[in-house]
Amino acid sequence: MAAKLKPSLVEKYDISHKMFNELIHLESRYILFSIIKEPKTVLDISKELKIPLSSVYKQIQSLKECSLITEKTDFTESGHIATFYQSLIKDAKISITKFEPSISFSKNKITKK
Repeated sequence: MAAKLKPSLVEKYDISHKMFNELIHLESRYILFSIIKEPKTVLDISKELKIPLSSVYKQIQSLKECSLITEKTDFTESGHIATFYQSLIKDAKISITKFEPSISFSKNKITKK
């Protein structure tokens, strides 16, 4: 039987806990599900969702740490280099049994920019 982490260590080492926290965070959810169909830049996400740019950068970093999004650097229509982000998941199902979260995902189809 695997040893259980102490509550103070769960947040640091348990990836399921980190993913759960990202999915319950409102801005993270909005960002994550706004980039399902097509990759977008941070500026595009910020404008579309009316979330401050700094908040979008912070949440993007957290989502990347949990491997919930992918990033790709490419050229924009104006010829500038930009980083595009896209959700790696299409949807998520969360259940909690005896204080243990269980998360299952449907994989998103990544589009070419």
